[in-house]
Amino acid sequence: MQVRCHFFGPLREGIGEKTVEREVEPGMTVDDFLAMVTADHSELEELLFMNGELRDSITITRNGKHVSYQNGLDTELEADDDIRVTPSIQGG
Repeated sequence: MQVRCHFFGPLREGIGEKTVEREVEPGMTVDDFLAMVTADHSELEELLFMNGELRDSITITRNGKHVSYQNGLDTELEADDDIRVTPSIQGG
């Protein structure tokens, strides 16, 4: 099954493209998906994670709903899911 993931800000710059699509297996989670993408784009590892944990400044949605309101990074993916990975915007 196919899953689409959109990256924003410095994350997009880190992989050099706005959107990636991957074929995933049934039962794969958001965490599994991120591991697969960071394996292909190692520069994302530092941008997304600190000490093995997702940075607090990163927001992930699945089909428009924050994954923290689902099962967090353990949220299982389904065919044609639309994932968005967004860093917090800071400044003044």
